Amino acid sequence: MKRAFLFVLLLASGCNMVRGPRRDHECRSTLRQIMVREFSFQSEQLRYTTHPHELGFAPSTGNRYLYLFDKAGDVTRRDEKPSPPPLESVGYGPDTKKRDLTVEDLLPKFPAEARAMLGLEGSCPDCQLTVGCITNLDADADVDVWTISTKDRPGAARGTPLNFVSDL
Repeated sequence: MKRAFLFVLLLASGCNMVRGPRRDHECRSTLRQIMVREFSFQSEQLRYTTHPHELGFAPSTGNRYLYLFDKAGDVTRRDEKPSPPPLESVGYGPDTKKRDLTVEDLLPKFPAEARAMLGLEGSCPDCQLTVGCITNLDADADVDVWTISTKDRPGAARGTPLNFVSDL
């Protein structure tokens, strides 16, 4: 009986059942949700959008990631500082009321190569969109960066998150 319990415990710990979900789950899950909304939006509007408000998207309370839909533009803040009008925003910052991160902490650390991929590519209706997210999951200087795209990319099929930089 004791051995069976230890075996189940070891198996569970290897599957993250004991330690809990990976902290980057928020980003991967949210990027998938964004793509579902983008695919639906594209089927109705014959275009993708770089404005989360058009999709009816806002991250849940307590989000730790900065979500970016375009390489340029201002993001909706989750603190007391002013934000752009919703239809001009190209993303959402982390929830600073629950997290010790700000847009200013994360935006400069978004790798230039990854940021250059963000936004629309081509002319709609034959356009493609790439969205990204970034956070610092621990107290070190490293960040966690993921992207997702409406096109197939090396290492990730269409609609699949791709880890650009890992903080784990």
